[in-house]
Amino acid sequence: MKVVVENTVCLNTGDAAILLAIRHILQSAFGEGLQFSVFDTQPKVAERLYPANHYPDLAFRQLLSDVVFKYRHDGNTAKNALKQLYNRLVFRALRRFQQTGAAKSRFLSASDQQSLGLYRDADMVITTGGTYLVETYDLERRINQFRIDRIFGKTPVFFTQSLGPFAKDDNRRSLKPIFDQSPLILLRDAHSRDNLVGLVDDLGKCHVVADAVFALADAARIKTILAGGKPSTGRVGISVRHWGYVKDGEGGMGRYIDSICRMATELVRTYGKQVVFISTCQGVPEYAHDDSKTARKIVEKLEPDVAASTSVDAGFHSPEQLMTIVKDFDFVIATRMHMMIMSLCVGTPVLPIAYEFKTKELSKRIGVADLLLDIDSVTEETASRNLASFVADLDRYRDLSLRAVLDEHASAMSAVAPLQALMRTASPARSSKASTEGMKTPFATTEAASQE
Repeated sequence: MKVVVENTVCLNTGDAAILLAIRHILQSAFGEGLQFSVFDTQPKVAERLYPANHYPDLAFRQLLSDVVFKYRHDGNTAKNALKQLYNRLVFRALRRFQQTGAAKSRFLSASDQQSLGLYRDADMVITTGGTYLVETYDLERRINQFRIDRIFGKTPVFFTQSLGPFAKDDNRRSLKPIFDQSPLILLRDAHSRDNLVGLVDDLGKCHVVADAVFALADAARIKTILAGGKPSTGRVGISVRHWGYVKDGEGGMGRYIDSICRMATELVRTYGKQVVFISTCQGVPEYAHDDSKTARKIVEKLEPDVAASTSVDAGFHSPEQLMTIVKDFDFVIATRMHMMIMSLCVGTPVLPIAYEFKTKELSKRIGVADLLLDIDSVTEETASRNLASFVADLDRYRDLSLRAVLDEHASAMSAVAPLQALMRTASPARSSKASTEGMKTPFATTEAASQE
C-alpha cells in the first residue's frame, strides 16, 4: 500500500512524532507492508535525521507547493502580478501532466514529475496532523498543496488537527471545497470542530480524537506506574520556547523567562532537584527554531548555586530518543505541547504552559487545567504557586494524568476503524485517470483544481 503524507516539518521532533504515530496507526489498520512518501519542507535534512537504515519505509521528498509555485514576499506590485501569472501556468502544466503524463515541461523539473507520479499512484493521501491551518500563519502554501492534490484526484485525510478559526474570506472560499471533499477529518478538540461549521457540509465525517502521538503511548509501562508508583530520580525536565506572538511582545517574553527562572530556582533550592532544559525543537541548525537558545538565556540569569544544578541538553533527539530520556524525570514543565504528550506517553507527569488553545484543551482532558500556566499571563508568583501545588500533590496529578493518557491512547487508536472503512469502500482501480474519468472513491474527486 502506497501512502503519501504531506505538509510535514520533521526537523521539529514533535512533528516527526506525529508522522511516526500516523505510521503506527496505519500499520495497525492495514499491516506492515506500507510505503510512505513523506513530502516535507526540508527533506534532505529530514533524511539525515531519520535515515533509511532505521526507517526503511519512509522516503522523504520536497513538498511540491514549496517548489513549483512562486510566492509574494515584497511590495513590488508588478513582480507579484507576474508571479500570479506564473502560478496559473504552473496549474495548467500540472493538469496537463495529470492528463497526458507529459515528460517535458518548462515548469516541472524531472524531480517534480517523479513526485507527481507518487501522488498519482498513491492509495491514500494524508495531510499530517498539527497546528498549521490557523490564520496566525499565511495559508497560501498549504492551500496550493491541497489544489495539487485535487488535480491528481486525491482528497486528503486530515489527521488530528487543531485548526481555525477562519475569519478571512479568501481562506474560507479556498478551504471549503477542500474540507468538503475530504473523506475524513480528525480534530484534536471540539473547538476546532466548531471552527468548521459553515465550512463543511457533512460534519459527520469530522471526528474529535486524541492527538495522534498518544498512539505511541507505552500502555504497559503506564499501567505498571499506576499500580506501583514511580521512584524519584531527583531530575526534572523543562521545555521552553521563544514565542513571537506573546501578549505584550518582548515584555511578555521577559515575564515568561522570569517565571521559568523562578521555577528553576525553586526546583533546586526548595525541592532539591536537578533541572534539565530539553525540548522538541533543538539541535538542528537548518531549522528556524532552537529552544536551547532560550534555555541558555534563562540559565545565564540564574544564581550560581542554581545554575550548578541546571543543565541544557541542546542536542537533537528523535521521538524515540526523547521519550527514553524523559522516562527518567520525576516530572516535566512543558511549553511545547508535544514535549508534554511524549512525556505523558512514557508515564511522566507534566505541568503545562500554554501558548495556544491546543494545550489548554489537552490540559482539561488530563486533569491539570487547574494548574495550567498561560504564557500570556504567567508571572513569577503564579508560576511559584502552581509549581508548589503540583509538587505537593504529585501522586494525585500523576494518577489523574496517566489514567487519562490510557483514554487518549485508545482515542488516538480509534482512527483505525474509519480508516479501514474508507479503504473498504474505495475502488481498487485507483488509476492515473482518476480525475478525468470521473472515478468516485473516498480518495478521489472528479473536480479538477483551478486557480481560485
